[in-house]
Amino acid sequence: MKPSKKSGIISLMILIAILLSNITHAQSLSEGIKDNIINFNEFLEKGEYENYSKVIDFLVFSLLFISIYMIGVRYAFRQLNKPEKVIAVVLGLMSALLLVAQGKSILSLVPLIALFLYFLLFTLIWWLLKGIKSKFGRFLLALLLTLIVILLIEGWLSGTLEELASQLE
Repeated sequence: MKPSKKSGIISLMILIAILLSNITHAQSLSEGIKDNIINFNEFLEKGEYENYSKVIDFLVFSLLFISIYMIGVRYAFRQLNKPEKVIAVVLGLMSALLLVAQGKSILSLVPLIALFLYFLLFTLIWWLLKGIKSKFGRFLLALLLTLIVILLIEGWLSGTLEELASQLE
């Protein structure tokens, strides 16, 4: 572009911005965040999200499965180029679509969260016990320690919840 053309386009863009600035309404960031939180809270309280529950489930399942398939594709193809990414995305979207079409909800995965956390705790304890040479002994000790930690946490939480309940009465 010639310099005169560039300056003409820039001048035109500045003129449009000046003209459009008269019709805008500026709101402070804190007011905008507050209004959005209030609107979101009303959205949840009124149960309006139920109209979009299948879309929400589809989005969450899509993100979950696309992430899982991206990890799997990296191991299956030993690389992660565009075709492999497309395969992972298509598989993730189709898996999410199939689950939502079957009537599955993200709420059906809630009981599995505890099992996943238990598995992560077991994996952490297994890793911390890497100095033990016997794999079977390491497994048994990690399993025992995991169960003890789970029982301690559940006991602590139940005591804390009982205290909260008694304070509320």
